[in-house]
This record gives sequence, structure tokens and C-alpha cells, in this order.
Amino acid sequence: MARRHDALIPLSHDHHHALAQAKRLAEAASLSEGAARARAGDDFINFYLGRMLRHFREEEELFFAPLVDHEEASDKVLRALAEHLRVHALARALMRQVTEGGADPTTMIDLSKLITAHVRFEERDLFPVVERLISEDELMDLAEAGRRDV
Repeated sequence: MARRHDALIPLSHDHHHALAQAKRLAEAASLSEGAARARAGDDFINFYLGRMLRHFREEEELFFAPLVDHEEASDKVLRALAEHLRVHALARALMRQVTEGGADPTTMIDLSKLITAHVRFEERDLFPVVERLISEDELMDLAEAGRRDV
């Protein structure tokens, strides 16, 4: 497997953490005790609010925006953006459930599956396009900008 460009490595690390969170959600969905599911849901919401929102914003503003009108990349970028919106919707639904003291197993499983498929899509399909279509100079600028600019 080819090494990821330095500008994308922090995002790939985030993806690893997102996959771990997705796995925890799926495992918690099978718990019979509602309070235990709610705790797991709350753990995910903390991750979502603390890391995932920032991750999405960084991807969208730094890496997707330059490619949204590029013929080769636009469908992939639009798919990633639509999946971000689906994650937002499911995370908000889970947040409402947790606030009410529960966590619906179906919501947890749907969110887990979506995050897993989304991460795999970005890593396998979208990031290679980003690396190929954004110039080395611009990728280096984005690597330097990184997390401080978003």
C-alpha cells in the first residue's frame, strides 16, 4: 500500500479513531440494558462533537473544496459531502435519544455502518484522487495549514 501524503495523514488517523468508535457503537447496540447503550451513545456523541465535526470541516474546507468542480473528482466529493450530512443527521438523532435517556439500537447500527463505509470510501477512493489532482505545492500548503486554520 502506498504511503499517504503528509497532508492527509492526520485525517487518516482520525479515520482510524472513527472506525473504533463505529465498532463500539455496533457492539453497544446489542446490549440489552438501555442505560449501557445510552452510555455508549454518549461516548460516541462526545467523539462526534469533539473530533468528528472538526475532521469533517477540515476535509471539506481544505481538501474537498478545491476539487468540487473537477470532473474526475466531483462525484466522489459530492458523495463524501452527502455522507457527512447523513452522519450529522444520525448523530443528532442519537444525541436526542441519549438526552432522553436511551439509545435506539437501529440508530446505533445505522451510524456504525455508515461511518465504516464512509471511511473506507474516503481512504480507498477519494484520498487517492485528492493526492493525484491537488498539486504537491498546494498539498504542502494544506499540510502546513492543517488543523490550525479550520
